[in-house]
Amino acid sequence: MVPRSYRFRLDVSPGQSAKLHSYLDACHTLRNRLVTDRLENREWCKEQKRQGNGYVNYLNRADQYKAVSQYAKVNPEWGRLHSQVSQNVACRVEEGYQRFFEALKTGKPNVHPPKRIDRKNYRSFTFPQYGSAAFLRRGKVHLSGLGEFQVRDHRKVRGLKKTLTIKWMHGHWWVIIVATAQEKDVVELLQPGDNRLDAGADPGISALLTSSHGEKYDPPRAFENARKNLTHAQRTMSRQFEARKKNHQQAVETSRTAGVKSPALREMPYSNRLKKQIRVVARLHAKVFNIRDYHHKKTASILADRYRRVAVEEHGLQFMIRNRKLAKAASDRAIGNQKLLLQSKLGNRYHKASNQRPGIGGNSQTCVCGEIVAKELKDRVHVCPTCGLVADRDHVSANIVQLIAFGTMSATLSRDPGRISTDVENAKGASARAVALSRKASERPVKRRSQVPCSRSKTTGGEPAVEGKTGVHPQHSTGVGA
Repeated sequence: MVPRSYRFRLDVSPGQSAKLHSYLDACHTLRNRLVTDRLENREWCKEQKRQGNGYVNYLNRADQYKAVSQYAKVNPEWGRLHSQVSQNVACRVEEGYQRFFEALKTGKPNVHPPKRIDRKNYRSFTFPQYGSAAFLRRGKVHLSGLGEFQVRDHRKVRGLKKTLTIKWMHGHWWVIIVATAQEKDVVELLQPGDNRLDAGADPGISALLTSSHGEKYDPPRAFENARKNLTHAQRTMSRQFEARKKNHQQAVETSRTAGVKSPALREMPYSNRLKKQIRVVARLHAKVFNIRDYHHKKTASILADRYRRVAVEEHGLQFMIRNRKLAKAASDRAIGNQKLLLQSKLGNRYHKASNQRPGIGGNSQTCVCGEIVAKELKDRVHVCPTCGLVADRDHVSANIVQLIAFGTMSATLSRDPGRISTDVENAKGASARAVALSRKASERPVKRRSQVPCSRSKTTGGEPAVEGKTGVHPQHSTGVGA
């Protein structure tokens, strides 16, 4: 049995959206209350240990279940939450602490216990038992205590439905149903008579995936293509946030003069223009996400149809994010999401391969023959002095991945210097063209730029200063004394 999640968009009216947001507000405040209880309990236990009291009682999930039921009796806002939803909030806090305890045991760094979070970071609530309290039927989702909502259920949910989650994402409400089904019903399993080829895949930034057969899967860079529009929209939004801060400063000064308490910045309302601009930026980011997700799914589908088994090199991704020169490109590629979709699409036909061979070295710094071939990141062509292999470095790495996982290699590589394949010739040609282009660019004359800053303070009547002009720009008469 394998889990599968199905996401559908809700069609809600403004009144229904306000009701869902109010429900989510109650879940958020309850979650912060439970986290505060945990933090206070930890401090109390530490104090008891310092005083020498041997018995301490740390809060657990059962204790917070009881606390949730007590809070529901005294707080009407929390009382209108369904009991399953309230208990799921406590489960989320418990899961956060369990991850923290596991990190302490294994020594994993940068893992902290749950803390209070802002409302903007809390976006979903879950009914952990699909059935009487929450269910989908005839194009409508029914939620206990909230009513029914129209759903765009564009496909059938297959399997045994387990949980139902309502999530606010990309400016819309979504329903996410998790179901479990037999693997043979949702994934194409490995068949004995399948005569398709096996393949290795090397993920990277220059190309998202390079297969061991020389194919490059290079979807468009969604964020890079939308950067111009995003930059303009986010600068406009930033200016409006700065104007909000100035209004807050004026309100603080007015409050001090009147001798009353100054309002907090979070209490300052957003202007209508700022709300509109936030929606504009959100739409642009949602478009980037949708484009990237579409191409990731398309690549996974192509590989699943074309090959019998696929091995993908497994390595950490944080070193790319920490590199300030590669962070944007690595985030735009979203290699981790591509691997997850491949694993979901291929099932047991997906194989994880190590990024290095024991006793030999890393896949990108060695040859298929086992010889060490050191390369920098800018070196895109692999040249082995031992076996004579010359090919694209990602192509070679993908073949090493296939060699590690399945013990085979693609026929597109040739280690015989006398029989260099077409791929090798193309790699040599690409390398020569790159060198020629770089040499040509270095020899191209560069237009001399003015060294005098053309600022508003050094202009007269909107015209550039005379000393700021170059020989390319002829000096025009200003009309004075003509």
